[in-house]
Amino acid sequence: MKIKILLISFVLLLSLSCKKEEAEVKFKYFDFSFSDTFETSFSVKFTPNDSVYIREHWNAHDVWDSTNIPKGKTNYIALISQKDKNKLIDLISKTQLKKYNFEYVENYSDGSYYTIYIDKDSIKKSIKIHSRKNDVPKDLDSLANWIYNWKKKVKLIKSDKKLTFFSSKYILPPPPPPLKTDK
Repeated sequence: MKIKILLISFVLLLSLSCKKEEAEVKFKYFDFSFSDTFETSFSVKFTPNDSVYIREHWNAHDVWDSTNIPKGKTNYIALISQKDKNKLIDLISKTQLKKYNFEYVENYSDGSYYTIYIDKDSIKKSIKIHSRKNDVPKDLDSLANWIYNWKKKVKLIKSDKKLTFFSSKYILPPPPPPLKTDK
């Protein structure tokens, strides 16, 4: 009888110790938009589950490679692995929103520009970054760099889902005025 109890205890202990380690999601909402003068402009929305929504606003490859993915003006869904999700959560958890300015912007017209919109710790904040100075918090640059590189390697699945991003309003130019028509 003691052997059975010991065996059952061992099996229970073993099964509990094999539980998958998942990082706790520490944000309610997170989206990110990136624009580079010569390469790409995209937005990414991360959800608490494993789905990620991506909008490729434009892509420089569209001009000379019609088979390239991602295509401009196209929505995608991607799945984030648990390892990548844990890394993302770790990077987001390091952000100290109360300490950050709303923008870190230099007055120059090209280069990379990104915006982070986050609802975390009961703070909703949009942070715009377009600067080569050292005043940009390193954890924001690390987060942006990780997302940029993650998007390049992930498999994108085209989607017809309508997507909105809080961060994209600071990245995309306003629509042009309507054309005048002669009647």
